[in-house]
Amino acid sequence: MDFDKSSTSLHASGVKEYATSRPRVLGWLRSAAILDGDWGTSVAYVMGLGFALAGYSSFWHLCFMMALTTLVAVNYITICRLYPHGGGVYSSVYHRSQLLAVFGALLLAADYVVTMSLSILDACHYLGLENPALWAIIIIGILGAINWFGPKHSGGLALLISAFTLATLATIIFSSAGTAVQHAVIVKPEGGLFHNWGIFIGFILSLSGIEAISNMTGLMKDPARDSRRAILSVLSKVIIANLLLGLAMHAVQGLNPGDHKEDMLRFLGEHYVGAWFGWFVAFSLGTLLISAGNTALNGLISIQFLMAVDKELPLSLRRLNRHGVPIIPLVVTTVLPITVLMVIQDVETLSHLYAIGLVGAMIINLGSTATDKSVSMKSYVKILMLISAAVLCLIEISIAVKKHEATIFAGLILLLGFAARSVVKWRITGKSLPAEAAQTLPVPTRKRRRTSIPSTKYLLALKDVNDRLLKFALDEAKQRGALLFILRIKEIAVGTLPERIEMKVNGEEEHIETICSESGIDYQIISIPSYEVGYTIAEQAATFGVDRVIMGATKRSVLESMLRGSVMRSLSVLLPEEVQLVIFGG
Repeated sequence: MDFDKSSTSLHASGVKEYATSRPRVLGWLRSAAILDGDWGTSVAYVMGLGFALAGYSSFWHLCFMMALTTLVAVNYITICRLYPHGGGVYSSVYHRSQLLAVFGALLLAADYVVTMSLSILDACHYLGLENPALWAIIIIGILGAINWFGPKHSGGLALLISAFTLATLATIIFSSAGTAVQHAVIVKPEGGLFHNWGIFIGFILSLSGIEAISNMTGLMKDPARDSRRAILSVLSKVIIANLLLGLAMHAVQGLNPGDHKEDMLRFLGEHYVGAWFGWFVAFSLGTLLISAGNTALNGLISIQFLMAVDKELPLSLRRLNRHGVPIIPLVVTTVLPITVLMVIQDVETLSHLYAIGLVGAMIINLGSTATDKSVSMKSYVKILMLISAAVLCLIEISIAVKKHEATIFAGLILLLGFAARSVVKWRITGKSLPAEAAQTLPVPTRKRRRTSIPSTKYLLALKDVNDRLLKFALDEAKQRGALLFILRIKEIAVGTLPERIEMKVNGEEEHIETICSESGIDYQIISIPSYEVGYTIAEQAATFGVDRVIMGATKRSVLESMLRGSVMRSLSVLLPEEVQLVIFGG
């Protein structure tokens, strides 16, 4: 009987293809918190920018923006349902057009770069830091250093930050409600249609981050249900907070356009609650905006890695550190927003750069999905999606024509991305092997020495080769006549992984095979790339019905343990009570 669930295939080039573990660990509440840390941050700068552009008539533009936001959000509920393994622009479009998917991914990458710059710069304004651009650069550098360890608990932390921010906004809303309803000054917009359209696209930031939810479906326990609940909950917050706080802003007499453009909510908190409350607003929104920057950082790393896996970007972008984090993508992701902040240090200008990438990616995603005959949608849903794509297309054209700096920025990202892609394709063509040499060779089958399967089964979880741990597990299995599964976890800290991934063979598998073959027991070696090590170990233990899981004790710094969490803690929750967990400390 064959127990190999890793589905590896060996290529003549010394590369193995592995089936990946794709754990579904996110519920709707944690998904909503992560989404709120990206999409929900728009409330921090939308009103200030809108008032700077339109003064006391900006409430009308804000209402139209909320209508567009609702329309797009409804469409993304459908996209998340249709693509349960990842509905981001790259994943959802790739099966139709690789070129268009790469185009959309690069536009989204441009959005992520500006999201980091804009969010963290605005956080520094809220925190009242002197020289906010310099502090933003320092914070981005710190985030890059922290993400070297591949933090695992962003969902739980995001939930705490989101709850604290919600309480802060609710306090401002309740304190300002009476004044806002009775004394809000909302004047008729001046100028014609084109003038007001220009104002509208000037702060089209409430769409901020909605694409992020579609990239998370591959991690959700129930993608259709969880994504719908997450989108609707954050959408409700965005609409209610923007409209009610917008009224509160319009009720402040004598406010000049441009006043508090970067920290409008802190001003409203101080105005309606008290000067002391400004620090609560600063802390809650500052941490939320920094969280948004961290979410964008991880999103940009994932895009680069997945494109490298598909050979759309250089293969060097797949090289991992010992924590499973792609090294070059992490460096690129840290350096690019710092470079942007060295050139542009104004929130309003950054908002112009932001919109062109986001809107472009959404047009491709919505347009491709609406015209995809391979997915099942009702006619009115397709029509709604096409209408959304058309409106967004008008916005994109307007931004490209009116905001030249945005066009240049997006063009540079596209130019760099497609240049790298061309180099990769040229190298692949130049190094292509003869047809017979490039064929996949079957993995040698291992003959069993027994005619029956042992009733006792153990599972040894290995990350790095540890001869003492391996021999201990082999001795334990031999003494009890157990079948030993050796699970090699290749940790890749990149969100949702593709179904299959190629990785170079480094000789460790052969070393393990040699030791095991000399032990005289029944064994099976399984290699699986995974994002959640604890989940994957528990999953394989359940799949094979093992009686005992054996692991080695690892020495980790306090900082690393805090950032990455503990595999032991995960296993203690996920493993069935009847499965023993043995920790080898030798």
